[in-house]
Amino acid sequence: MRVHETGSSSYVKESEDGERVLGGYGPRLFNQRAVDQLRTIIDLLKSRPDTRQAVIQLFNAEDLSGACKAVPCTTTMQFMIRRGRLHMLVTMRSNDAFKGLPHDVFCFTMIQELVARTLGLAIGIYKHFAGSMHLYDNNREAAQQYLNEAVQASIEMPPMPAGDPWPAVAKLLQAEELVRNGLDLDARFFDIHPYWGDLIRLLQAFAASGDAAKIQSIKSAMSFKPYGPYIESRRGKKPRVVKPPVQFILPLGSR
Repeated sequence: MRVHETGSSSYVKESEDGERVLGGYGPRLFNQRAVDQLRTIIDLLKSRPDTRQAVIQLFNAEDLSGACKAVPCTTTMQFMIRRGRLHMLVTMRSNDAFKGLPHDVFCFTMIQELVARTLGLAIGIYKHFAGSMHLYDNNREAAQQYLNEAVQASIEMPPMPAGDPWPAVAKLLQAEELVRNGLDLDARFFDIHPYWGDLIRLLQAFAASGDAAKIQSIKSAMSFKPYGPYIESRRGKKPRVVKPPVQFILPLGSR
């Protein structure tokens, strides 16, 4: 994965050459030794619904050498179909309970939902295993403040629309590239289900940090109003400096 401006600032520290993060999940997930693991397990589950082999591997034998600055915390993702539902089991060698866990669970359950929609199945159970689940001392106060808000489970994200999600995912990725490079989106990007349109607007909100007028316009256009507090939080952020990068292209456009 190549370092780019919209990613975590820690990527710069984790890069071996200032451009690539060898432990990045994207290339390992979609181009592991020329194998698109996600596409492969989807095809496997279609042909053999009872399979116990639909496992994606993110941690490699080469990672044991210590040559990479960033070694994937996630080791495997397994998918199983039981009684018409798609279940997912994720195993991690290490997990930051404050900064990592919420992000990881969100991302992995989104993948579970994408696979379930692709297969026309209901969503089953998600199970998350971590060899080391830890809270760093310098995050303890912020974590307690987060818990004291007591609003984490009060609102659910809307369900992903039924049907093949990949055309919408391709449009979302196209929009992300344009937004990341400081370009405007035309109306065709929003000729889409409101679920996906809102995700595109969230990308716009991040890019519009510090621009009160744009933030208000984006907030008003949202279909799912509970996203509002996040969008509002971007109003007070520093404007983002756009430095168009060269980024690894994930093969998601033709599923």
